[in-house]
Amino acid sequence: MPSRVYVIELERAAGRRRDPRIPWVYVGSSARSPEERFAQHLRGYKSSRLVKRFALRLRPDLYEDLGAFGGSKKACRAETERAKELAACGFVAHSDGTSYGQRKGDWEEWDAERLSPILLHVDAAVAELAESSFKPLSALQCAQLLRGELGFWVAEYIDQLDPPPSYGLFAHVQLDALRKRVEALAKYLSVQ
Repeated sequence: MPSRVYVIELERAAGRRRDPRIPWVYVGSSARSPEERFAQHLRGYKSSRLVKRFALRLRPDLYEDLGAFGGSKKACRAETERAKELAACGFVAHSDGTSYGQRKGDWEEWDAERLSPILLHVDAAVAELAESSFKPLSALQCAQLLRGELGFWVAEYIDQLDPPPSYGLFAHVQLDALRKRVEALAKYLSVQ
């Protein structure tokens, strides 16, 4: 039976973040669908205590590019590799009882090439931000919102008390890579 890797974002209360914009995540693998396995975690079935207490949501933008694996051993190796990759770009990633994390100066943000397998998620986030914005965004401002960059101007564009889910979703990605993607989508959205 094929196995898949999945990533669960954890609530802020899970622990101190190295960067307040980048959450802690749990990386796992299962023969079940990510959605079904997430529901099992929430019920406490074969769940890590960390996940059971602090699970927030699945992050398909962090795992869908992996596809299915022909066996659990291959999926477990991919799980560990993904946890290490996420740690390398700023996440605190928990996997199979091990926590992976890098010091802030050691981070390697995702570039345009690494972003390309998950562009559908980026595009959906851009569309959501453009739709929920109080006024038209520039490509740079939209990219900054995708990275969760705070500034005095944020309240001019989105509700700071209840920001859309896409706000800060791509804090681990290079600003220029996000800006270029927003520019490519600008003619389809209300982005300048």
